[in-house]
Amino acid sequence: MLKKLLLLALLLCSLPVAAQPMFPALKSCKSAGSDCVLRLDSNFFLVDVASGKRLSETAESAGAMSGFWLYRDGDRYILENENYSQAKSRRWLVFTYNNGRVVLDGAYIFSIDMAETGPYWHGYDCRGNSSPFTNPGSEPFSDAALEELCGGAEGWVVSGKDSVVPVSAKGLAVSVPVYHARNRDGSATYLFTESDVPDLSKLVCLSNCADVAQTPERVSQETAPLKGGQDGTLCSDDEDIYFSCPLDGGKTVSVCARGNSKPTAGSVQYRYGVPGKIEMIYPKSALPPKGKFFVVNASEGSVNLNIIKFKTGPYTYLVNQAFVSYLTVLKDDKLVFRQRCGAGSYSYINRAALQGLQSRPKSAEDFR
Repeated sequence: MLKKLLLLALLLCSLPVAAQPMFPALKSCKSAGSDCVLRLDSNFFLVDVASGKRLSETAESAGAMSGFWLYRDGDRYILENENYSQAKSRRWLVFTYNNGRVVLDGAYIFSIDMAETGPYWHGYDCRGNSSPFTNPGSEPFSDAALEELCGGAEGWVVSGKDSVVPVSAKGLAVSVPVYHARNRDGSATYLFTESDVPDLSKLVCLSNCADVAQTPERVSQETAPLKGGQDGTLCSDDEDIYFSCPLDGGKTVSVCARGNSKPTAGSVQYRYGVPGKIEMIYPKSALPPKGKFFVVNASEGSVNLNIIKFKTGPYTYLVNQAFVSYLTVLKDDKLVFRQRCGAGSYSYINRAALQGLQSRPKSAEDFR
């Protein structure tokens, strides 16, 4: 079935605060002081800097009409491939790499179509399931990874008629189908600010972003080992503990930060599980907390109540510091989970969180 691409030429205006670049700390792994643990060598192999081990037996398929680049954004790596032929395809493979372990985060593929009415961009968005990835054969790393993420997905063009683009600005907006673990799962709309072509550094997600899934982001126990944990928390020894406590049900809940001096700096993550076997992480990638985490002073009268909260899909998570601290989970504003903290020395909200996270006034959901 023939479908149309959403291609918007947007007028001058300012972007809303929520429309932030998806890769705010983008750095080239070729630049001096990049601190990348992976590099793309001159023969187009991905190589572990410390061990010299290649991630695949076959080099990336670069040629006269295409090129590859490797970037880092916090803990994420982005392998970019641009094709200079008439198709002008651009694809970005996003993954994390730690001591030889690869986890595929997702891939964004955009291509140009030369239609009678003029060229337009289309593509697709593939998202991973947080499972470890091993190249099964002699394929180039990116080809095997894209097959793992996208399967037989094709760059179907979606109309975008049901998508409301909440901005007006110079740029290119493209609505693409989404595939999650190889299965079709709706569509997403992306904006490339101040650009008329897909540009990684200017990528903004407007709808159905990967970090706003309809269910909480979960990882299997075997894919999220805790290394160098502090005092039974789920935070590593080089992270700040914003909150942590063992729950009555036997699990631990922790909010961990690294380099977070203001909402746009460093990263903050919520973790749930037991040391060495984390069952849930939000967000899946280490990102600045702006627009994701909020701190609330919900105290009333002589009752002290301080909260760190975040929302993912229909779920709202509240880490509550009170006379007895506890974790609350709401779904569509209804209580679905609550457990109190057991004995622990971090069952209070670290004062550093007041500086690193955005504040939000108290509301009715804080007292559910």
